[in-house]
Amino acid sequence: GYVGPNPIKKLESLPFNSKVIYGLHKENQKLLLHNQLIGLHNDKRKIYYPDIACHSKCYLWLEGETPIKGLVGSANFSSNGLFNNYRETLLEVNDNQLVRLKEYIDLIFSSAEECINVTVVEAPISTKKYNRDVCDMVLYDPKTGEVQPAHGLNWGFANANVRINDACIPIRTEHLQMYPRLFLPLQPIPSPNANHRKGTQKEVVEFIWDDGAVMQGRLEGSQPFGNTNLKFPKQIASFTHKDQLGIYMRERLGVPLGQKVYRKDLHAYGRDTLSVSLVEEGVYYCDFSVKRIPTRKIITNH
Repeated sequence: GYVGPNPIKKLESLPFNSKVIYGLHKENQKLLLHNQLIGLHNDKRKIYYPDIACHSKCYLWLEGETPIKGLVGSANFSSNGLFNNYRETLLEVNDNQLVRLKEYIDLIFSSAEECINVTVVEAPISTKKYNRDVCDMVLYDPKTGEVQPAHGLNWGFANANVRINDACIPIRTEHLQMYPRLFLPLQPIPSPNANHRKGTQKEVVEFIWDDGAVMQGRLEGSQPFGNTNLKFPKQIASFTHKDQLGIYMRERLGVPLGQKVYRKDLHAYGRDTLSVSLVEEGVYYCDFSVKRIPTRKIITNH
């Protein structure tokens, strides 16, 4: 099915070689993700694009060419597929079905090429007044015009159980209204018994940044939206530690760790918004590249 760069990156730590077949590459050609996968592809961790489009989620361990363990189910090989409780399932394959599973995977693999040998051409970007797939999220409080003193990029300064560099990006009502495909409703967590408090899932996702950085993240908090009983995420944060985002942003802004971020720091950097878009299910692109407004040169005649 779909893949995310973070689990693929972690394959490097395993004491054996791995092959990843990105089954839906043909139906979801994204140059940004392709470039990430090319960077992760090596002799120990190879990534393949099959010509036979496949939505299956299969995991197979081999000893030589003999299958010794297998899992099948609904979980994509991404943070979104593997880290969200109750959302996906993987079941162990019976020993007498392992050979059949390998035969299926071999069939798909027979049509595949290494990602480094494939050229990706994306469809042209829409030229509308605003792109409904790219959300510009302000990094300050629109009501005050200043970065929040104890939330947002300065979440670590809240009077709560936080780390000094903790940070988040607030998801506002207008984001939910204008970009309905970007931040989907949170899923309820099943209650194990009648006395247990029901909650909503904190969605684990992945962020690919414009400078090539990859970060595991989470859509957190809960807020109502519209005339439904659905709950939507309230903020974007890094996961498993919220200060990963805060440290990363401070390093890009040139703000020392442990210090507050102000609107003047954003202006000095050249940008006070973060552009967020969806690469594929559970994988987001975050663009914080500098977008300075060019100054006009004034020419006078003497």
